[in-house]
Amino acid sequence: PFAAFSLSLSENVRLSKSLNPKEEEYVKGRQAVVEKCLKDNGIKYKQEHVPVIAVLGSGGGERAMVGLLGSLAQMAEEKLLDSITYLCGVSGSTWCMASLYEDPCWSLKVPTNKDKLMERLSDGEFNISEMLDWLNEAVEDENYSLTDFWAATVVYRTVKKVSDLKKKQLEHHLSEQKDRDTTNPYPIYTAIDKGMKEDHQKTYPWFEVSPHEAGYTHVGAYVTTSLFGSQFEEGIVKKQTEEKDMLYLQGPICRLSLNYCRKTATILHFILNTAAKIITKTIVALCSWTWGTKFNFLHNYSVEGSPVALVSDEKRYLMDAGLLLNSPYVAALRPERKVDLILSFDFSSDDPFQTIRQAADYCKEAGVPFPTVVIPAGEEDKPKDFYVFKDGEKAPIVIHIPLFNTVSCGDNLEQWRNNYKTFQLPYDRKKIEEVLSISSLNVKNNKQQIIAEIQAVCTD
Repeated sequence: PFAAFSLSLSENVRLSKSLNPKEEEYVKGRQAVVEKCLKDNGIKYKQEHVPVIAVLGSGGGERAMVGLLGSLAQMAEEKLLDSITYLCGVSGSTWCMASLYEDPCWSLKVPTNKDKLMERLSDGEFNISEMLDWLNEAVEDENYSLTDFWAATVVYRTVKKVSDLKKKQLEHHLSEQKDRDTTNPYPIYTAIDKGMKEDHQKTYPWFEVSPHEAGYTHVGAYVTTSLFGSQFEEGIVKKQTEEKDMLYLQGPICRLSLNYCRKTATILHFILNTAAKIITKTIVALCSWTWGTKFNFLHNYSVEGSPVALVSDEKRYLMDAGLLLNSPYVAALRPERKVDLILSFDFSSDDPFQTIRQAADYCKEAGVPFPTVVIPAGEEDKPKDFYVFKDGEKAPIVIHIPLFNTVSCGDNLEQWRNNYKTFQLPYDRKKIEEVLSISSLNVKNNKQQIIAEIQAVCTD
């Protein structure tokens, strides 16, 4: 109802369904990079319409982190990485993104960045003492939640980044990327609002974070990223808080398994003997299942058409978007982004088509164009390595690539799935190399088919 409406009451809160002007500027500048890539690959396109391509990385813990790394590295090797305008992630894939984007020019030196990340994952050290130092500081925050605990005990243990947090100058904030040039695809991280999910809302829960702003896509309400987490009243900053490290934002993975519950209990026991305050506040958060506590930047702010709770509550709670849809389709499907082609890398361990089916269902309810999803008989549980879904002029073409498939895994599909569960101890070098290999192969084997679909959106 207020597609082009914007308020000037606050320079830091924006009410509009339109894209942030800075994002529009970035995308426009990125077109030159995309055009060169198209020319280098012999792809003919219309000068007045450079295609907008979005790569999606699903959730899946370390499997997704390493899988996305392998996929992007192979795209770079095949000279296709520069065709991407947007790189969107959820859950484990965002661990990879957050690590890569620490380098302002990561897409120009992918092999080097891949080797560094591999080295850190396989040989990096996790220092419990430094983890506790970080938790001791975090627990002083009135918005301390299970996200803090999870980030320190699981996420940082996996990505081996807790040591950097002790050195403040090495913290990585997403807002630092807002003034970078268009060397890399534009990154978008996704989450969901816990309260909106519990109210069985299917559109309002979606929340995205980019270098320029964070907010609710279907409400059209955003806050400047550097102030995401600060306390607001009627659109005005009441209390500014320090921006969280990027990897912290990806902490709330709430689909706990028995193994991780046991691991958490062990860590809790250790902490109990060293820091009573941490254990006390963590138990309180655990009992109330409190994740992702953030001050609500829309508190007492007039937002037409929004759910009452979204403006009345002083705090909101953000959770892993994978609890609704384990792939960031919602970010790529915002009509304002005008995405022509979606390249979805699905790192799910179970149903290889669940994410795309859920995306289709979501789009049907939200009135967003999306191609019909029909899975060939006999392939529901034994997928191939490349699927294309397309119909209609308004819907984007969707390429769906399951990580584990009969082409790359052969007859050992179930063994691959069982060896790489979402919740398990951090991978050793052998496991990392195996996931990198198979995710790379999925791109390498289908280079020409990807080019063919890029050509298709250029000629439509």
